Amino acid sequence: MKTPEEIEQLTAQAMAADAAVLARSWRDSELKETDWICAIPDHGLHSSYMTYRQELRNWPSTSDFPDTKPTL
Repeated sequence: MKTPEEIEQLTAQAMAADAAVLARSWRDSELKETDWICAIPDHGLHSSYMTYRQELRNWPSTSDFPDTKPTL
């Protein structure tokens, strides 16, 4: 039988895992929604979008994942 502390720890771990899954899903959808900009290098915001997309790809390996989402 698990102690209340162990149960609390397991619950926190499960919630963190769920948050990471949701964050990755959001990130994947953001990358998909901004795919179009890759084909338009002369678009006025191309550089900003490329930086944003790189931040999205790097985000899971940062210390603030999944708490702080990259912004455009």
